[in-house]
Formats: sequence, structure tokens, C-alpha cells
Amino acid sequence: MAAAVLGVLGFSSCGEEIEPEGMYGSPYATFKALGTVKDEAGKPIEGIKVSVNKDWSQWGEGIITDNIFTDAKGEYILDQRIWPAEPVVTIFFEDVDGAANGGEFASAEAKPDIKSTQEITEDRWRKAVIEAKADIVLKKK
Repeated sequence: MAAAVLGVLGFSSCGEEIEPEGMYGSPYATFKALGTVKDEAGKPIEGIKVSVNKDWSQWGEGIITDNIFTDAKGEYILDQRIWPAEPVVTIFFEDVDGAANGGEFASAEAKPDIKSTQEITEDRWRKAVIEAKADIVLKKK
């Protein structure tokens, strides 16, 4: 009788170990937005404000914008953890320092190339990386 009650409650008398089906925690993906900003002569532009818009409307959320700036090589990279779903990404480029760093440049926007990879780790977690890459040439005003 005790074995029946324990069985109903989820206890077992067998010595076999059962691997858990699920794990605790929140799933996430690594999101990277990266690229370079150059002028028409091919020179990198430092100090360009890069706004990365991630549109989650398809998942019932809104738009999240993160701002970063290009470095001396004209490169930018945003590296963060996000919910593991692919957002619609638009990247905006804006010259906010005026004539410094090579002159005044017109604003631009880009729809980046999206590359998404996923693997299952040894401990059975999904490891996803979503990469949004956009290289752009800005024109002088």
C-alpha cells in the first residue's frame, strides 16, 4: 500500500537514475550588431552615433534602441544578451560631432545582414548567436 501511495506522489522504489527533462533558468541568445562606417574615400569615421533598433512587435513587444559610437577605426559593435528570437533590425547612423572627425556627414540607415547560429551544448542548453552586420559609406553633407 505504501508503495502505491508513494508511486502516486511521484516517488519510485527503483534504483534507476532518470535524467531530468528540463533545466531551470531563462533562455537567451547573444546578439551582436557590428560593422564599419567609412567616408566616400574609404577612410574610417570615428564618433558616428550608431542606433540599433530591435523591433520585437512580432513577439508582442515594442522597439528597443541601443546607441553606440564608432571607434578610431570606424568600427562599432554591440554585444548583449537577448531573448532567443530574431528581431527585425534596423541600424541608423548619425554624425553628432559636426565638423570633427573628417567633416559633416549625412545620416543614413541600413537593414543589416542577419546571421543566426544555434548549437546544443554538452549540458543540453541551446546556445544561439544572432549577428546583424552592416558596413556603410556615409556621404558628406
